[in-house]
Amino acid sequence: MISLWRSAAPVWAAAMAMAVASSFAQEPPREGGGRPRGPGNPLLRLLDADQDGSLSAAEIDGAAAKLKALDKNADGSLSDDEFRAAFPFGRGPGGPGGGRPFGQGRGPDDGVTASDLEKPPVPQDDFEKRLLAAMDDIRQGPQFANVSYADGRLLRLLAEAVDAKRIVEIGTSTGESAVWLALAVQATGGHIYTHEIDEGRAAVAKENFKKAGVDEFITIVMGDAHETVKRYLDPQDPLFVDAGKQQAIDVLFLDADKEGYIDYLEKLLPLVRPGGLVIAHNMNTRQADPRYVKAITEDPQLETLILLKEGTGVGVTLKKR
Repeated sequence: MISLWRSAAPVWAAAMAMAVASSFAQEPPREGGGRPRGPGNPLLRLLDADQDGSLSAAEIDGAAAKLKALDKNADGSLSDDEFRAAFPFGRGPGGPGGGRPFGQGRGPDDGVTASDLEKPPVPQDDFEKRLLAAMDDIRQGPQFANVSYADGRLLRLLAEAVDAKRIVEIGTSTGESAVWLALAVQATGGHIYTHEIDEGRAAVAKENFKKAGVDEFITIVMGDAHETVKRYLDPQDPLFVDAGKQQAIDVLFLDADKEGYIDYLEKLLPLVRPGGLVIAHNMNTRQADPRYVKAITEDPQLETLILLKEGTGVGVTLKKR
């Protein structure tokens, strides 16, 4: 319990200094410089009226009145419960329902490390265990412009989350992304149609699919994808997509010529089902095509987020229902 109303001004100045210093000590610098604006010290956040990460002279002058207003029982003191109820973030450091007392940090065994946040996938069954082992082997072989391990895991997660039955991939490369997607379709009962223009890469991919035991889930479509995707529009072609008969594309994954993304989008978006996803690889400031970025971020029928920006960048676009 803290008795405040009899405190002199120097005590307030010292308290504010400790709050500010503690906040800056706890938070890393923001990207691009400047002081952090994260949750930081809860006392600082409580008194920082304009949320600029520091206390102005006026905010310091008003601190006593602001804290006095927290004294709900008017006993001239602030209890831990009164402090906790006023925190801008939930109900204190421990979240709703309590937690650590005010000002108490984590113990040496309480924190989360970077490795905790980057743990490898845990196989659910023998199939997944064999496939992940095969993936490690595949990554030791010939590679060309494949997705990263994190990107691959994201592909699997998204495809399985939308219960994808039909996945169209533009740019097979040596097959790593399709293997990740196969983890999803073996669970959903789906199939992957992957387009590749290079015979050599396609041959490596075909061997990798066999090695991973997923070749039954994947069809390689050879040729220039700008032309071969037209097959989905031809009623006489085995690849024909009749969206009216629930044969629409659930996930479209683009990982080929970046300047061609806009063409693939224009040709295939009508065949993506409402609630389906368009996923684009290499969405970063160096590689992304501005025309494609404009198309996926300014269309009211689409919702787009760019994920894994610390890596190559993955654009995830939802076709709204």
